[in-house]
Amino acid sequence: MENKVKKVLVVGGAGYIGGGVTTALARKEIPFVVYDNLLYEHQYLKPVDFIYGDVRDTEKLSKLLPEFSHVIWLAAIVGDAACQVKPELTVSVNQDSTRWLADNYDGRIIFLSTCSVYGQHDGIADESSPVKPLSLYAQTKLAAEKFLQNKNSLILRLGTVFGISDNHSRLRMDLVVNYMTGTALTEKKLTVYGGEQWRPLVHVKDIAQIIVDNLDKDLNGIYNVATINIQIKDLAKIISGLTGCEIEWTSREFEDPRNYRVSTEKAEKDGILELSVIHDIETGSNEVASLIKSGRMKFGQSDIYFNERHIANLFKNGEFK
Repeated sequence: MENKVKKVLVVGGAGYIGGGVTTALARKEIPFVVYDNLLYEHQYLKPVDFIYGDVRDTEKLSKLLPEFSHVIWLAAIVGDAACQVKPELTVSVNQDSTRWLADNYDGRIIFLSTCSVYGQHDGIADESSPVKPLSLYAQTKLAAEKFLQNKNSLILRLGTVFGISDNHSRLRMDLVVNYMTGTALTEKKLTVYGGEQWRPLVHVKDIAQIIVDNLDKDLNGIYNVATINIQIKDLAKIISGLTGCEIEWTSREFEDPRNYRVSTEKAEKDGILELSVIHDIETGSNEVASLIKSGRMKFGQSDIYFNERHIANLFKNGEFK
């Protein structure tokens, strides 16, 4: 099949998932440009083509978009707590900007949504299961999906991400595998609240590969993307085994009410989830552990690794509006 990818705009490409995506694009020698407002960075050192810009700057985007055959839309305020810092900003970035994209761009769109739209779900959720978004984050992502449903768009509902994406992008430590690994190493103990709750997980490098591998496929619509469903209690046991930390079990309920696991049968059947290598929990945990053990990263003290804290600090210091 003739390659339809002429040039890709990676919106939000300087972020956590963007690191893996830009590496995967470069590996395939696909021309691309990163468009990002550096919300989490003071500088962007990755040697790729870069344009500084905000997704709310529609005038700037309207001039750029005609140059690109594909848009990978990664830009978002991500995480339940981070989205509550300034709800009107969350709606503007996560929801309104996607509506504008749908109305003003006719090329191929790859959009990242979240399995959090399922909220609390008994059994295994597939793409036709009822949705129950419990947070503003999930609500805005679900609204954004609807704007794209009649477009040439591939919508990936992601499980909880983990691991390291590349050597340049900021690491997120507010994700369950990464956070538990850091806590296990620095506190020598994990406290597990109940632990019965389920989460689907997927390594950031696997997400990046899935995005790039499916740029050209004649497939539209919504797909769940995860490589494992696991209960928090079993995840804690894995990380305890890797780090040697103790586990403190408590019956007290965890404040996050989400509990869901997802089916990826549709993605597997349609070839969306077709990875030659899958990065498992052990791989991702060991990546984070290596950074901490080598002293290359300070865990627990810097707000930069936590979306909510970092965004709150930016508003407090008047650095972001």
